[in-house]
Amino acid sequence: MKEMIASSRLHGVVVAVPTPLMEDETLDTDSFKSLIDYCVDQGADGVMILGAMGEGAALTDDVRSEAMDVATGHIRGRIPLLVTVSGASTKRTIAYAQEAAGLRPDYLVCTSPFYYKFPDPDSLVGHVQRVSESTDIPLVYYNAPGSTGNPADANTIDRILQLPGVSGIKDSSCQFGIVSELLRRYPDPATRPGTIMQGDESVYDASLLMGADGVVTGGGVLFIPRLKSLYEAGKAKDIARAMEIQTAFTGELMEVLLPDLARNWMYRIKQRLVDRGVIAHATATAPFLTS
Repeated sequence: MKEMIASSRLHGVVVAVPTPLMEDETLDTDSFKSLIDYCVDQGADGVMILGAMGEGAALTDDVRSEAMDVATGHIRGRIPLLVTVSGASTKRTIAYAQEAAGLRPDYLVCTSPFYYKFPDPDSLVGHVQRVSESTDIPLVYYNAPGSTGNPADANTIDRILQLPGVSGIKDSSCQFGIVSELLRRYPDPATRPGTIMQGDESVYDASLLMGADGVVTGGGVLFIPRLKSLYEAGKAKDIARAMEIQTAFTGELMEVLLPDLARNWMYRIKQRLVDRGVIAHATATAPFLTS
Protein backbone atom coordinates (compact mmCIF):
# COMPACT_ATOMS: atom_id res chain seq x y z
CA MET A 1 0.00 0.00 0.00
CA LYS A 2 2.86 2.41 0.73
CA GLU A 3 4.11 2.03 -2.85
CA MET A 4 0.69 2.87 -4.24
CA ILE A 5 0.44 5.95 -2.02
CA ALA A 6 3.92 7.14 -2.92
CA SER A 7 3.01 7.13 -6.59
CA SER A 8 0.10 9.54 -6.02
CA ARG A 9 1.28 11.50 -3.01
CA LEU A 10 -0.91 14.23 -1.59
CA HIS A 11 0.71 17.59 -2.29
CA GLY A 12 0.18 21.27 -2.91
CA VAL A 13 -2.47 23.46 -1.30
CA VAL A 14 -5.21 21.47 0.41
CA VAL A 15 -8.10 23.61 1.64
CA ALA A 16 -9.82 22.63 4.88
CA VAL A 17 -13.22 24.10 4.12
CA PRO A 18 -15.84 25.41 6.53
CA THR A 19 -19.22 23.68 6.50
CA PRO A 20 -21.92 26.08 5.25
CA LEU A 21 -24.94 25.94 7.55
CA MET A 22 -28.47 27.25 7.62
CA GLU A 23 -29.61 29.26 10.65
CA ASP A 24 -30.81 26.07 12.36
CA GLU A 25 -27.37 24.46 11.82
CA THR A 26 -28.57 22.08 9.14
CA LEU A 27 -26.40 21.75 6.05
CA ASP A 28 -26.72 24.42 3.37
CA THR A 29 -26.32 21.98 0.51
CA ASP A 30 -26.26 24.51 -2.31
CA SER A 31 -23.64 26.62 -0.56
CA PHE A 32 -21.52 23.54 0.15
CA LYS A 33 -21.50 22.65 -3.53
CA SER A 34 -20.70 26.25 -4.43
CA LEU A 35 -17.79 26.27 -1.96
CA ILE A 36 -16.35 23.08 -3.43
CA ASP A 37 -16.61 24.53 -6.95
CA TYR A 38 -14.94 27.72 -5.73
CA CYS A 39 -11.99 25.77 -4.31
CA VAL A 40 -11.58 23.80 -7.52
CA ASP A 41 -11.81 26.94 -9.67
CA GLN A 42 -9.30 28.80 -7.47
CA GLY A 43 -6.73 26.04 -8.01
CA ALA A 44 -6.84 24.05 -4.77
CA ASP A 45 -5.01 20.71 -4.91
CA GLY A 46 -7.44 19.07 -2.51
CA VAL A 47 -10.41 19.73 -0.24
CA MET A 48 -10.65 18.53 3.35
CA ILE A 49 -14.04 18.46 5.08
CA LEU A 50 -15.19 18.09 8.69
CA GLY A 51 -11.90 19.11 10.28
CA ALA A 52 -11.49 21.95 12.77
CA MET A 53 -12.42 24.55 10.15
CA GLY A 54 -15.29 22.29 9.10
CA GLU A 55 -16.71 22.10 12.66
CA GLY A 56 -16.71 18.32 12.35
CA ALA A 57 -16.67 17.65 16.09
CA ALA A 58 -19.55 20.09 16.67
CA LEU A 59 -21.98 18.94 13.98
CA THR A 60 -24.73 16.40 14.58
CA ASP A 61 -24.15 12.99 13.07
CA ASP A 62 -26.95 13.59 10.57
CA VAL A 63 -25.28 16.75 9.27
CA ARG A 64 -21.88 15.04 9.18
CA SER A 65 -23.32 12.20 7.12
CA GLU A 66 -25.06 14.56 4.74
CA ALA A 67 -21.91 16.63 4.30
CA MET A 68 -19.88 13.55 3.40
CA ASP A 69 -22.51 12.42 0.92
CA VAL A 70 -22.80 15.83 -0.75
CA ALA A 71 -19.03 16.37 -0.97
CA THR A 72 -18.21 12.95 -2.40
CA GLY A 73 -21.04 13.21 -4.91
CA HIS A 74 -20.22 16.75 -6.02
CA ILE A 75 -16.44 16.77 -6.24
CA ARG A 76 -16.54 13.93 -8.81
CA GLY A 77 -12.81 13.23 -8.74
CA ARG A 78 -11.82 16.73 -9.88
CA ILE A 79 -9.36 17.05 -6.99
CA PRO A 80 -8.69 14.78 -4.00
CA LEU A 81 -11.26 14.79 -1.20
CA LEU A 82 -10.17 14.26 2.41
CA VAL A 83 -12.85 13.37 4.96
CA THR A 84 -12.09 13.88 8.65
CA VAL A 85 -13.37 11.06 10.86
CA SER A 86 -12.06 12.00 14.29
CA GLY A 87 -13.90 10.81 17.38
CA ALA A 88 -13.37 10.76 21.13
CA SER A 89 -12.54 7.04 21.11
CA THR A 90 -11.09 4.47 18.75
CA LYS A 91 -14.40 2.69 18.31
CA ARG A 92 -16.28 5.89 17.47
CA THR A 93 -13.54 6.95 15.05
CA ILE A 94 -13.69 3.57 13.31
CA ALA A 95 -17.46 3.92 12.95
CA TYR A 96 -17.02 7.33 11.31
CA ALA A 97 -14.22 5.96 9.12
CA GLN A 98 -16.24 3.02 7.88
CA GLU A 99 -19.21 5.22 7.08
CA ALA A 100 -17.00 7.60 5.13
CA ALA A 101 -15.17 4.76 3.37
CA GLY A 102 -18.47 3.59 1.91
CA LEU A 103 -18.57 6.83 -0.09
CA ARG A 104 -15.02 6.27 -1.45
CA PRO A 105 -13.23 9.56 -0.72
CA ASP A 106 -9.56 9.76 -1.65
CA TYR A 107 -8.32 10.02 1.95
CA LEU A 108 -9.56 9.75 5.49
CA VAL A 109 -8.16 12.06 8.17
CA CYS A 110 -8.04 11.43 11.91
CA THR A 111 -6.62 13.23 14.93
CA SER A 112 -5.84 11.65 18.25
CA PRO A 113 -8.94 11.00 20.35
CA PHE A 114 -10.05 14.07 22.31
CA TYR A 115 -11.50 15.00 25.71
CA TYR A 116 -9.59 12.27 27.60
CA LYS A 117 -5.82 12.43 27.99
CA PHE A 118 -3.65 9.75 26.41
CA PRO A 119 -0.03 10.60 27.29
CA ASP A 120 1.46 7.22 26.32
CA PRO A 121 2.58 7.24 22.66
CA ASP A 122 1.50 3.61 22.34
CA SER A 123 -2.10 4.70 22.88
CA LEU A 124 -1.96 7.09 19.95
CA VAL A 125 -0.03 4.80 17.61
CA GLY A 126 -2.42 1.95 18.41
CA HIS A 127 -5.41 4.20 17.82
CA VAL A 128 -4.20 5.31 14.38
CA GLN A 129 -3.23 1.77 13.43
CA ARG A 130 -6.67 0.37 14.27
CA VAL A 131 -8.42 3.17 12.40
CA SER A 132 -6.21 2.72 9.34
CA GLU A 133 -6.79 -1.04 9.36
CA SER A 134 -10.58 -0.59 9.53
CA THR A 135 -10.86 0.53 5.87
CA ASP A 136 -8.90 0.37 2.62
CA ILE A 137 -8.85 4.17 2.24
CA PRO A 138 -5.45 5.85 2.80
CA LEU A 139 -5.32 7.65 6.14
CA VAL A 140 -3.75 11.02 6.97
CA TYR A 141 -2.86 11.61 10.61
CA TYR A 142 -3.77 15.15 11.76
CA ASN A 143 -1.66 16.34 14.70
CA ALA A 144 -3.83 18.98 16.36
CA PRO A 145 -3.03 18.99 20.08
CA GLY A 146 -4.59 22.42 20.57
CA SER A 147 -7.96 20.85 19.74
CA THR A 148 -7.51 17.34 21.11
CA GLY A 149 -5.36 17.94 24.19
CA ASN A 150 -3.17 15.01 23.14
CA PRO A 151 0.19 16.06 21.70
CA ALA A 152 2.51 13.85 19.67
CA ASP A 153 6.25 14.41 19.30
CA ALA A 154 8.33 13.82 16.18
CA ASN A 155 9.26 10.28 17.18
CA THR A 156 5.61 9.29 17.69
CA ILE A 157 4.57 10.84 14.40
CA ASP A 158 7.44 9.06 12.68
CA ARG A 159 6.08 5.75 14.06
CA ILE A 160 2.66 6.66 12.67
CA LEU A 161 4.16 7.42 9.26
CA GLN A 162 5.55 3.89 9.14
CA LEU A 163 2.11 2.27 9.51
CA PRO A 164 1.08 0.51 6.29
CA GLY A 165 -2.28 2.25 5.86
CA VAL A 166 -1.06 5.75 6.70
CA SER A 167 -0.31 7.92 3.68
CA GLY A 168 0.94 10.99 5.50
CA ILE A 169 0.54 13.58 8.22
CA LYS A 170 -0.79 17.10 8.64
CA ASP A 171 0.89 18.88 11.55
CA SER A 172 -1.05 21.74 13.17
CA SER A 173 0.78 21.65 16.47
CA CYS A 174 2.31 25.13 15.87
CA GLN A 175 5.62 23.59 16.95
CA PHE A 176 7.81 24.03 13.90
CA GLY A 177 10.46 21.74 15.36
CA ILE A 178 8.23 18.71 14.74
CA VAL A 179 7.87 19.25 11.00
CA SER A 180 11.46 20.39 10.57
CA GLU A 181 12.73 17.27 12.34
CA LEU A 182 10.62 14.99 10.13
CA LEU A 183 11.85 16.81 7.02
CA ARG A 184 15.46 16.37 8.14
CA ARG A 185 14.88 12.65 8.58
CA TYR A 186 13.25 12.35 5.16
CA PRO A 187 14.76 15.02 2.89
CA ASP A 188 13.76 13.27 -0.33
CA PRO A 189 9.98 13.52 -0.91
CA ALA A 190 10.08 10.56 -3.29
CA THR A 191 11.33 8.14 -0.63
CA ARG A 192 9.43 9.34 2.42
CA PRO A 193 7.19 6.82 4.16
CA GLY A 194 4.37 9.33 3.77
CA THR A 195 3.53 12.86 2.78
CA ILE A 196 4.39 15.69 5.19
CA MET A 197 1.93 18.60 5.14
CA GLN A 198 2.20 21.76 7.24
CA GLY A 199 -0.98 23.04 8.91
CA ASP A 200 0.52 26.00 10.79
CA GLU A 201 -0.26 28.98 8.57
CA SER A 202 2.54 31.11 10.06
CA VAL A 203 5.38 28.92 8.74
CA TYR A 204 4.25 27.75 5.34
CA ASP A 205 7.24 29.39 3.65
CA ALA A 206 9.87 27.79 5.90
CA SER A 207 8.19 24.39 5.67
CA LEU A 208 7.99 24.41 1.89
CA LEU A 209 11.56 25.67 1.55
CA MET A 210 12.67 22.73 3.72
CA GLY A 211 10.84 20.31 1.43
CA ALA A 212 7.33 19.85 2.83
CA ASP A 213 4.95 18.25 0.33
CA GLY A 214 2.42 21.02 0.79
CA VAL A 215 0.14 22.85 3.17
CA VAL A 216 -3.34 22.35 4.59
CA THR A 217 -5.12 25.62 5.23
CA GLY A 218 -8.37 26.72 6.87
CA GLY A 219 -8.25 30.51 6.72
CA GLY A 220 -6.44 30.17 3.41
CA VAL A 221 -9.76 29.28 1.78
CA LEU A 222 -9.92 33.06 1.22
CA PHE A 223 -6.45 33.22 -0.38
CA ILE A 224 -6.01 30.10 -2.51
CA PRO A 225 -4.21 31.71 -5.49
CA ARG A 226 -1.73 33.43 -3.15
CA LEU A 227 -1.02 30.13 -1.40
CA LYS A 228 -0.54 28.41 -4.75
CA SER A 229 2.09 31.02 -5.56
CA LEU A 230 3.71 30.41 -2.18
CA TYR A 231 3.76 26.67 -2.83
CA GLU A 232 5.45 27.15 -6.20
CA ALA A 233 8.03 29.54 -4.72
CA GLY A 234 8.78 27.13 -1.90
CA LYS A 235 9.19 24.17 -4.22
CA ALA A 236 11.50 26.26 -6.43
CA LYS A 237 13.58 27.18 -3.35
CA ASP A 238 13.02 30.87 -4.11
CA ILE A 239 13.62 32.08 -0.56
CA ALA A 240 13.00 35.79 -1.11
CA ARG A 241 9.78 35.21 -3.08
CA ALA A 242 8.44 32.65 -0.60
CA MET A 243 9.04 34.99 2.33
CA GLU A 244 7.45 37.89 0.47
CA ILE A 245 4.30 35.91 -0.26
CA GLN A 246 4.15 34.52 3.29
CA THR A 247 4.32 38.05 4.70
CA ALA A 248 1.50 39.22 2.43
CA PHE A 249 -0.63 36.18 3.23
CA THR A 250 -0.15 36.56 6.98
CA GLY A 251 -1.11 40.23 6.80
CA GLU A 252 -4.25 39.51 4.79
CA LEU A 253 -5.31 36.69 7.09
CA MET A 254 -4.83 38.81 10.20
CA GLU A 255 -7.00 41.53 8.66
CA VAL A 256 -9.80 38.96 8.64
CA LEU A 257 -9.20 37.52 12.11
CA LEU A 258 -8.10 40.48 14.24
CA PRO A 259 -8.53 42.30 16.59
CA ASP A 260 -9.62 39.27 18.66
CA LEU A 261 -8.49 36.14 16.83
CA ALA A 262 -9.96 33.66 19.31
CA ARG A 263 -13.38 35.29 19.67
CA ASN A 264 -15.27 34.64 16.45
CA TRP A 265 -12.77 33.38 13.86
CA MET A 266 -15.17 30.81 12.43
CA TYR A 267 -17.84 33.41 11.74
CA ARG A 268 -15.39 35.93 10.30
CA ILE A 269 -14.06 33.49 7.71
CA LYS A 270 -17.55 32.39 6.76
CA GLN A 271 -18.71 36.00 6.52
CA ARG A 272 -15.94 36.77 4.02
CA LEU A 273 -17.18 33.87 1.91
CA VAL A 274 -20.70 35.31 2.13
CA ASP A 275 -19.36 38.71 1.06
CA ARG A 276 -17.78 37.08 -1.99
CA GLY A 277 -21.02 35.34 -2.90
CA VAL A 278 -19.56 31.86 -2.39
CA ILE A 279 -21.93 30.77 0.41
CA ALA A 280 -25.28 32.15 1.55
CA HIS A 281 -24.99 32.23 5.36
CA ALA A 282 -22.24 32.83 7.94
CA THR A 283 -23.92 30.61 10.52
CA ALA A 284 -21.50 28.85 12.86
CA THR A 285 -22.27 26.11 15.37
CA ALA A 286 -23.17 27.47 18.79
CA PRO A 287 -21.52 28.63 20.97
CA PHE A 288 -19.31 30.30 18.35
CA LEU A 289 -20.08 34.01 18.37
CA THR A 290 -21.43 35.49 15.15
CA SER A 291 -20.80 39.20 15.53
